[in-house]
Amino acid sequence: MKASKEEWQKEVRKIFDKMYRHEEDYTIQSNGNELKIKPNVFSPAYFSDSQWFADNLTEIVEQKKLLEIGTGTGIIALACRMNGADVTATDINECAVENAKINLPKDVKILLGDMYEPVEGKFDYIFWNHPFNKGDNPNEKILLKAGFDYKYESLEKYISQASEYLLDDGKLLLGTGNFADIDEIKRIAKENSYSLELLRKTECPLEHGGDMINEFMIYNIKKLE
Repeated sequence: MKASKEEWQKEVRKIFDKMYRHEEDYTIQSNGNELKIKPNVFSPAYFSDSQWFADNLTEIVEQKKLLEIGTGTGIIALACRMNGADVTATDINECAVENAKINLPKDVKILLGDMYEPVEGKFDYIFWNHPFNKGDNPNEKILLKAGFDYKYESLEKYISQASEYLLDDGKLLLGTGNFADIDEIKRIAKENSYSLELLRKTECPLEHGGDMINEFMIYNIKKLE
């Protein structure tokens, strides 16, 4: 079922409400690994995008150095590490950092902080499965910030500050969807002398087993020549 942006955002909030009902840790299977999920952490048990990004990013990153922003449970970082990548992961949510430390190998550096704030060094790839929705509430709860980025302020930081953390041939990647404001993403990219190159695209239900269809994409945010 194709939906309007308003219908989609309403459905997204319903799914977040389901996450809020969890009072104890729970688990899912991801690529043969048991993944523990803590309450108050963005959950791949509900949204289907995390697994798709995990499966596709491993093929792109291969065994290179990866910085993942907003790691959540660590599902994407784990897939890349198991494929041989050298991974550093961050999150602004303390519960997510604690969660990722449970799921990820000890050799993955997991940092608490806003965007690049806690990061040192340079990377071959930087990736963020960003909050698709351009939010209008600056005081969203920490879990909802995984889905709603106030005025795309965090996205602006992600793009504008990335060059400090990329190796000379490094690539800045963005995981997004068709209900994100793609025109606004292009505007932010252009203002920072970048353009968008589509690398991967698919159609999946928004929620596992649901009938609302979403498109997921991975973009390479390329420096303009």
